[in-house]
Amino acid sequence: MEFLISMLVQCFGYVVSELILSTFFFLCGWPVVRLFTLGRYPTHSRPDGSRADSYVCCVGLVVFCLLLLVLCSQF
Repeated sequence: MEFLISMLVQCFGYVVSELILSTFFFLCGWPVVRLFTLGRYPTHSRPDGSRADSYVCCVGLVVFCLLLLVLCSQF
């Protein structure tokens, strides 16, 4: 029973982290990175799990956090 619960938690964690958050933050960061690199980077519009996609997701996370701070009048 413990093994089944562990597998379900891991599956849920994978779905949340890889499919939802990765895609969401990639889509937030993609236009910003394209703007700052004058359209040269990234060359594709969907995350494929590479290191470059992780960097774009990090930019998306920063953009999302800054947007939340602006919306909450913290600046």
